[in-house]
Amino acid sequence: MSNVVALPPVPKPPEPGSGQHPSLRILACRVGYLIHGLLAAGSVLFGAILVLGLVFDGALLWLAPDAAYLGLRPDGVDGLVSFGSLPWPTRLAYAASFILSKGPILLVLAEMRRWLSNLAAGLAFAPSDARRLRRMALWLAAYSGGPLLGHALVRIAGNGVDLAWFQGALIPALVLAAVLVVVAELLRVGHAVEQDRNGFV
Repeated sequence: MSNVVALPPVPKPPEPGSGQHPSLRILACRVGYLIHGLLAAGSVLFGAILVLGLVFDGALLWLAPDAAYLGLRPDGVDGLVSFGSLPWPTRLAYAASFILSKGPILLVLAEMRRWLSNLAAGLAFAPSDARRLRRMALWLAAYSGGPLLGHALVRIAGNGVDLAWFQGALIPALVLAAVLVVVAELLRVGHAVEQDRNGFV
């Protein structure tokens, strides 16, 4: 009679995306669809405003001292000026200001969509997630500083109408950027812990 006892095989760690964190995956998938829609709609609007301003001679774009309007000429607005009536250097400065002010938000949404796609695939601590969150923090910081730089460009070009550069959302964006840096570090630590757990026999 043999004294050899067969040991059960060592269970392998589950493959990424193989049923891990089902509630998180479902939530990430649904929010991912929302972010995807926002990114698509925002990109279309972003491109349409630039095309209307630079290709179609400022059609349907209007500037007032403290606001900008898209569509038919609004009534009862003091100091309203058609974007197409501005000199080209001013129009280009406003286009650059628009890109600097609004473009970073599209980049934040793009990084968020990629992050959520990882979560939807069951990768709760993917190595790239910390880098993505840091990039999101960087773009949020750029969103906060973009209006100030754009304002300076319009001032240099001259003939500016809408010279407002400070918005109430800029400070919360900076705070959120700082929070994302902390969460990125948390994800980095979480990935290291998960690697140690999967490597433990």
